[in-house]
Amino acid sequence: MLHSAARVRVLSIIWVVASVLVLFAAENLWIDPWLRNKLPHAPSLTPEALSGLWFLALLAVTIFCLLLIVAQVLVALDRGIPSSKKMGTGVATSLAILLCVLWACATSGMTSRPTFGQKSKGHSVTLTWKASKSAVNGYNVYRGTSSGGPYSKINSELVSGLTYVDQNVPGGRTYYYVTRAVDAGGRESANSTEITVAVP
Repeated sequence: MLHSAARVRVLSIIWVVASVLVLFAAENLWIDPWLRNKLPHAPSLTPEALSGLWFLALLAVTIFCLLLIVAQVLVALDRGIPSSKKMGTGVATSLAILLCVLWACATSGMTSRPTFGQKSKGHSVTLTWKASKSAVNGYNVYRGTSSGGPYSKINSELVSGLTYVDQNVPGGRTYYYVTRAVDAGGRESANSTEITVAVP
């Protein structure tokens, strides 16, 4: 059983942490893509997927979620806290964790970013490039959300031709593509000229 002052502190912690997590996830999932669609040159506040910053954000979100779960368990086990407050904090905790899981999935590329009021649909981007002047076995295609990188490889197999279709690209962002020629030894060339594609 928690003392009265401890109960107030735990309840306050739950509401503050849940609010921070909900705002963070909402900003990354909906607000940032909307702003970048309206203001393409505005700096993005969303951590680059699978980058070092993304892992730090994921670690912080995980720690906050664990703290939230522990605090909610303490509240649920305390008979001195009214059921209405338990239910309120339970809903806030569930919503915060759900949005954080959705954010982690969306930014890691496991699913497309959701949008309010419409079904999320992927777009396709067709890329073409000139052949390398050197002898190559094929090409790798890389995509990023910031000019100059970092980029992530998007082809699962070496591209033998001079065309690649990037399927199911989430809309509402600008993407930056580069290709790298791969020789017989598996060595990659430097990045090609960057291609910028704004996906509506």
